[in-house]
Amino acid sequence: MAMKANPFRAVRAESLGDQISRQLLSAIVQGHYPEGANLPCERELAGAFQVSVIAVREALSRLRHLGIVSVRQGRGTTVNPAAQWNTLAPEVFLAIHTNQAFEQLLAVRVIIEPECAGLAAQNATPEHLARLKELMSLSESDSVERHVERDTSFHLEIAKATGNPVLLTVFNAINVLLRESRSVTYRVAGGILAADYYHRQLYRAIADGQAETAQRVMRDHLAQVGETLREYRKLSAG
Repeated sequence: MAMKANPFRAVRAESLGDQISRQLLSAIVQGHYPEGANLPCERELAGAFQVSVIAVREALSRLRHLGIVSVRQGRGTTVNPAAQWNTLAPEVFLAIHTNQAFEQLLAVRVIIEPECAGLAAQNATPEHLARLKELMSLSESDSVERHVERDTSFHLEIAKATGNPVLLTVFNAINVLLRESRSVTYRVAGGILAADYYHRQLYRAIADGQAETAQRVMRDHLAQVGETLREYRKLSAG
């Protein structure tokens, strides 16, 4: 099948397979390749992305794992019906809900995380508190990626401190989405400083066993995240 147009761009960084799979997924979601359509052959895709066939195969393997495509001998790579997609996979969710994914994620966090903070204040062990304190020790000069990882680990540690394994499972399930969201908010001016401020307030409330205070601080923290997201949308709109 010949490509009528090249909706892709060259990729030259690490994790080529992941980058290619995201671009292919985006093209499928946007309708470039509807249900039942065949993707271009591996060599055509390798030329479009300016990568090796091996990288393309890695990307297609990832899409198969997500239920996005099927590969059949003699028929090539075919787009599956959307009902077969793993829409709970973070990358699929983000591709489908591009415009509102972070806001929808925040709405879920507002429901869950204040209660998590309150439970952590009641149940945190000295080990949990030591880990939370360690995760606050970042310098402003650290990279955005390092801040994102520490932020994600900080909130995950609060979930661990609740003593409720179901809450921990929920956080593990949405960790990729949380990282993506933080990589956005931390690039807005003041995002890192604001998160650092609220993390210190949360730590104090949890360490002091003040459940109501921990809940309130978490609500304030998430409200600040919402403001940062709105600022990001404004900046993105130009």
